[in-house]
Amino acid sequence: MARLDPLPVGQLSPQQKLIHDRIKGNRPKLGGPFGVLLRNPALATAASGVVDALRGDGKLDKRIYELIVLTVARHWSAQYAWAVHEPIARGLGFTDEMVDSIKARRKPTSAKPEEALVYDAVTELMAGKVLSTATYDRLIKQFGLDVTIELISTAGLYSMISTVLNGFDVPTANG
Repeated sequence: MARLDPLPVGQLSPQQKLIHDRIKGNRPKLGGPFGVLLRNPALATAASGVVDALRGDGKLDKRIYELIVLTVARHWSAQYAWAVHEPIARGLGFTDEMVDSIKARRKPTSAKPEEALVYDAVTELMAGKVLSTATYDRLIKQFGLDVTIELISTAGLYSMISTVLNGFDVPTANG
C-alpha cells in the first residue's frame, strides 16, 4: 500500500500544475516517482531535467539505458521501476534469458560484449564499491568519456528513483 495518496490534479498549486503538465507529457497520468516528487516542485523539476538529459537527449544507446535501469531496479528491488521498464526492454529486443538473468542477479549470457561490460560496471557500483580502474578503463575504451558519464549517471539516477519508490512504497499499476 502506498504511503502517499495520489495528488489530485485539481488540487495542485499553480507551480505544481505547471511542473505536472511538463513532466506528464504523453503519459496517461503522472505517477511513480514523480507522484511523490511533485510534492517538492524544485526536486521534481531537477529530477525531470536529469531524466530528460539522459533518456531524451543523451548519447547512451536505448538498450544500454534499459539494461542499466533494470539492473539498478533489481538491485533495489524497486518493483515499480521494474514493471515500467521490463516491457520497454523487451520491446528493444531483450530476450527472456536476459530479463530472467537480471531478475536473478546474474549476468545475462546472451548479452552482447558491451552489454556485459555495462552489467559488470553497474553491479560493481551497486555493490557499494568505487568503480575499479580496470572496469573504468574498459568503459572509456568501449564508450568514451561522454557516454561513460551518462552510463554512470543513469545508474545514480535510477538508484535515487528506486529509493524514492521504495521509501514511499509506490505500488505498480496493478498494485
